[in-house]
Amino acid sequence: MSFMQRTFNAPLALLAILCLGSPALAGADTKAAVAAYILGANDEIRVSIFGAYPIEVKTRIKEDGRITLPSIGDVVAEGRSTNALAENIRRQLQTGGYFVDPIVNVEVVSFVSRSVTMFGNLQSPGLYPLDRPQTIAMMLARTGGARADAADYAILQRAGEADQRIALSDLDPQTGTGQFLRAGDSVFVPKAEDVFIYGQVNRPGRVAFETGMTLRQMLAQAGGPTLGGSEKKITLHRGPEKIKKADLDMLVKPGDVYTVNERTF
Repeated sequence: MSFMQRTFNAPLALLAILCLGSPALAGADTKAAVAAYILGANDEIRVSIFGAYPIEVKTRIKEDGRITLPSIGDVVAEGRSTNALAENIRRQLQTGGYFVDPIVNVEVVSFVSRSVTMFGNLQSPGLYPLDRPQTIAMMLARTGGARADAADYAILQRAGEADQRIALSDLDPQTGTGQFLRAGDSVFVPKAEDVFIYGQVNRPGRVAFETGMTLRQMLAQAGGPTLGGSEKKITLHRGPEKIKKADLDMLVKPGDVYTVNERTF
């Protein structure tokens, strides 16, 4: 079973990905991502105003980017963070003489305006709303995970930045799948590259390439040598190069073709 299957198909592993195994990441970084979220049309928010006459309004941002609040009327919400919108509402309430020194809190109830594209060799590729702070790992889990024939890495495409190749096993919050997605991001999981093994092996044919795979691991995935096969007599064809006795601990490369030869009795 490949890393991707182990990671995305096991319920406990899936739970670990969603939580990322780090209280700090699930707490502080999530709050920071929410605070940095820029509001857009159709996002649903809750505005709470604390003062002599508390007010709480749950509303959806209209297509023109505005919300309507008691006393002050229309307020532009689109393009602002929740903190910036709260401060703007507070100033308008003070300027209008409705409150002397109000406390205003804005909370996002439903993230709708922003989305990311998940495509390639995934169980359910498509356009997904960024309806809450999501890391790459969380969103991959949301798609159902990578298919069995998928590579063990993803390509993150982000406007204004060079494409990033990210190992699915890397949960680093800065450079791995633990980093938070931004609106407009695309994540592409390509098909795994191929390596082949033939001859005296129990399951000859194609084996999905995995980064860091050794010949020993590849042989195990192919069911090991038959009773008549020898681990010490494996021939490798790598492009124009031919190695008559491949080392079991050598790293496999995409396109390699191995032949397990018969043992000498």
